Amino acid sequence: MPYASVNDIPAYVKKYSKKIQSQWRHVFNTVYASTKGNEKRAVMAANSVLKTRFKKKESMINNTRDDYFNFLVDSFLDNLVG
Repeated sequence: MPYASVNDIPAYVKKYSKKIQSQWRHVFNTVYASTKGNEKRAVMAANSVLKTRFKKKESMINNTRDDYFNFLVDSFLDNLVG
């Protein structure tokens, strides 16, 4: 059952941005059509969009924290040296 619009997608996908919802729908519809109606594979492929997006966001947050921590350490050491 391909999704005609973003309004028809499952509720758990609707908590994400419109862009991610659209990507999820596109991947689902594409895989659904290419596998001749295999809904399970289409859902799994579409959910990979959510997983990929979450990992990217988590990675960005961790990198920002690490960069900030390194900045603080460098600043502290520079102040000790004088």
